Amino acid sequence: MAIIRVPQDRDTVQLGVDAANPGDIVLVDNGSYKESVIVSKNSIRIVAKEKYGVILESNAVNENAIKLDNTYNVEIFGFIIQNSHRSIWVYRGGYHRIIGNIFQNHNADGIIFEDSTGNFIYQNIIRHNFSVGVLLGWSNPGSTSNWLVENLINDNGGHGVEIWTDIATGNAIINNNIFGNQGEGIFAKGQNTLLYGNYVEHNTSNGVKLLYGNNSIAVNNGIKANLGDGIDISSNQNIAISNLVKKNYGTGIQISGDENIVQGNVIINNKRGNIENNCNNNIFGNETGNL
Repeated sequence: MAIIRVPQDRDTVQLGVDAANPGDIVLVDNGSYKESVIVSKNSIRIVAKEKYGVILESNAVNENAIKLDNTYNVEIFGFIIQNSHRSIWVYRGGYHRIIGNIFQNHNADGIIFEDSTGNFIYQNIIRHNFSVGVLLGWSNPGSTSNWLVENLINDNGGHGVEIWTDIATGNAIINNNIFGNQGEGIFAKGQNTLLYGNYVEHNTSNGVKLLYGNNSIAVNNGIKANLGDGIDISSNQNIAISNLVKKNYGTGIQISGDENIVQGNVIINNKRGNIENNCNNNIFGNETGNL
């Protein structure tokens, strides 16, 4: 393993990446870097020497700051990435670790995963982007088996999190704080999606929308004060259990799909009612009312 220091050993982040071999660390010293970095190597780490001490912006506003180009097992840690088209475009490949960064003020999405699998997105701040905060998908067959954990996703111009295609499978959205976005908090079209322990509040549409894809599970989420419904289930064979759905401006849980299970939720003080069931679903053991 070698440590390649930027700018001491290589002048730019791109030159540091170009010099790296699998297992190497590109260690970026504090400062501002204006470049569009393309990573096409496997198993390297790109690390800010001091967390939030490195600011990265793309060369032009229509370029992404970083593109992970059909590569595997890359780590990106500790950067502020801003004022670009997107912070990171993950194109195919997968099993990357994107940890402890700030992605802000981009003119498209905060971060996008296109046909990529097995990525771990952890403890990032994703805010004030023009469109979606985190976009999983964008083309068929979609991105699968990604883990989005303990991120702060707020005040983006589109949805907080969007799973773009209904054949994206096995994504997990866990313990994130998703608020103030100009769309759905979580817009999930994929199948077998896990939504666990998220706080989804003050978004301008529904807190959570499950559309097209089936067999998703929403458990132990706090879904409050969204301008649409708390949870909108428009697909089949999903489970919503033990969620707190409170003070949303639409219906607490709105269901237009079939064979869903809604059990053990606290659904209270929602402006247009607490549960609206338009199809054949199993609804039992929920606490509802206006307290």
